[in-house]
Parts: sequence; structure tokens; C-alpha cells
Amino acid sequence: MISYNRTWLANLRLQAVLKVDLSKGRISDDEYKAIDAKYPVGFYTPGVFARIGLFIVTCIVVSFAFGLAAMVAGSGNIIDSPGFPIVLGIIVYSALEVMVYANKHYRSGVDDALLYASAGTFSGAVAMMFHYGYGQNNDAAIWGIIFLLALFLAVRFTDMLITALSGVSFFLFICFTWTRIIPSGAATVPFALMLVSAGAYWFTYANRSRYSNYENCFIVAQIVCLLVLYAAGNYYIIQTLGDELRGQINTPVPFGGFFWAWTIGLPFAYVGFGIKRKDTILLRTGLILIIAAALTFRNYYHILPLDVALAVLGAILLGIAWGVMKYLKTPKHGFTYAEPKDEHAMDRLKVESLLIAESFSTAPAAPTTTGTKFGGGDFGGGGSSSDF
Repeated sequence: MISYNRTWLANLRLQAVLKVDLSKGRISDDEYKAIDAKYPVGFYTPGVFARIGLFIVTCIVVSFAFGLAAMVAGSGNIIDSPGFPIVLGIIVYSALEVMVYANKHYRSGVDDALLYASAGTFSGAVAMMFHYGYGQNNDAAIWGIIFLLALFLAVRFTDMLITALSGVSFFLFICFTWTRIIPSGAATVPFALMLVSAGAYWFTYANRSRYSNYENCFIVAQIVCLLVLYAAGNYYIIQTLGDELRGQINTPVPFGGFFWAWTIGLPFAYVGFGIKRKDTILLRTGLILIIAAALTFRNYYHILPLDVALAVLGAILLGIAWGVMKYLKTPKHGFTYAEPKDEHAMDRLKVESLLIAESFSTAPAAPTTTGTKFGGGDFGGGGSSSDF
């Protein structure tokens, strides 16, 4: 299903590990060059500045092409039809497949721009279908189709931004579907989103290591699930959505104590579980959401001016960080402030096995003693050949 060459993707991950080991002095330049030559990568992936330039140029070319097509189709009613962006999307997607399959582009800027252009064009076509006379206004259907489209593109091209779009559209589909088919959906949709986001997080966490090509996509999906899990119970978001549904302002929130506890406590729960499980995604997401919790509290309880409150909160966080770093200068309970010496230990095992294989790949010198001689053996590092 994935569009890119799987062997080259595996070699690319190997080269990333080799570069780290080379910078740490764990392997020599000759060893790095030998393994790099044996496991080549045929993708076209320029540097970051060239990638940005190619992305901008491709966006400009696509924009001019869309404008030219709009001028040609402007004389009729074609441009007002959803079929027009669908045709444009098919053309852009075909160009994307050609660039990836024939020209071996991988994160070159060209394939990124074509991917986002095709996703945006198809999404616009879906919105036109349900908003301009081609069916009833159904937000659930719109976000459901966009979710399927983004999921296909994410699986096909392993793009993190498209993965985020897929996650957001999935939860919006759940939200609009729940409020549409459940009589008391507006009151119970926060709890539905909590359950769905928690289940989705568990799924992505449990399967992240099984699909190495999609590891970054699973990380993005985890972050989206954690954010949605928090937003589903944030007091400010619940009250704002309730005001829009009821047409009133500052309406009381049912189970307000629960949502306040969720707003304040969940970020600290993220941090606690992140420390316990040594999970940086949970830890960093929790630290960011602590700021969101503080801003939510400040929106309702004006104890201090905003600048003073943020300064006090920042000073407290800096003090906690300084205390933790000082405490962990001496490793305790598996935690340390010092940079780990054995980074990516599991990946190093693979590299060391390659080094051993390379060292044995050279044929041994012929023995000087005379006697019975067998046929020439051949050992290639991974096992003997059929000639023994």
C-alpha cells in the first residue's frame, strides 16, 4: 500500500542510526562507508533549503495551472460543479504518483506540495458536494469522507501533516455523528469523545512499534488523541460549545466539578504517566497542557493580571525544572539528567551485527600447510553459500 520503496525506507532508517554512531565515534568512517554502500538509498531527497525551494516552486506551478484551468472552464458552468476540483485533484494526484514512482522523490518538496494540493482539492470538492446543492448540509458526511481520504493518503505516503488531518477529521466525524443520531448528543458528546480518543490512543500506542515505516505517523496520531482527550473535558470548551448550542452566554455547565477536575488534573496525569513510563510524548504534551489549564483557570478567576500570572507560573516551572535537574545529576530510579551514553541501544545491536558481518565478509588467507584440500568455501557474513 505504501508508495515508497520499502527496502530503501529500511536502509534510510539504518543510515540515520549509522550517522548517530559515527558522530559518537562508535564506528569509523570506513565502516560507515562500507555499510552505506552495501545498503544504498535511491530516493531523491535534497537538503532542507532546496526542499523548501522546490515546495514553493511546485505550489506556484500548481496555482498557475489551477488558474489556467479555471479560466478555460470559466465560460461554462463547469467551474461551479464539484466535478471540476475532482478532475484537478485526479491530475495532481497522478503527477504525485509519477514523481514518487518514476522519479523516486521522497520528502523532496515536490511530492509534499503535490500531496497537500491533491488533499486540499479533493476536500474542497467534498465540501462543495454537501454545501452547494449536491445533497443536504451534513457535516458528519463531509468529515467522514475527508477522514477516509486523509487516511488513504497517510497510509500511502506516510506524511505526518496528513496524518494529523486524518485524526482531526475522524474526531469531528464522531462528534457530528453523535450529536446527530443521539437525542441527548449535545450533552453526552464530551464523554463519547473521551472514550473514543482514549481507545484510539491505546491502539496507536500498542501498534506503533509494529509498523516501522509509520512510526512518525503513529506519534502524530498519539498527540492528536491526547489533545482531543483533554479538549473533550476542558471546561472552557464545554461551556463555549454549550453556549452556541443553546444560544445563550455563560450558561452553567452540567457536572461542572468533574470538568474542572478534568481541566486541571489531566495535564498533571499526563506528566505523571510520562515520567513513570518514560514516555516523552505524554510528558511533553502534559507540560504544554498545563499552560492551557492555567489559561482556562485564569479566564474565570482573575486572581492576578495575566502577565503576572504567566510570570509566576513560568518561575514555578523553572524552579521545578532546576530542582529536578539538580536532583537527577546522580541517577536515581532509572532517571538521570545526564545525556545517555547508550542512545538507541536496540538499533546499535543491528549496526554491530552489520559490522561483524562486514568484518567476516573478506575471504581468509589460504593455509600454508599441505594436505588434503577441500573445495573452496564461501562465507558471506550471513551464512555459508551452497559451495562448500
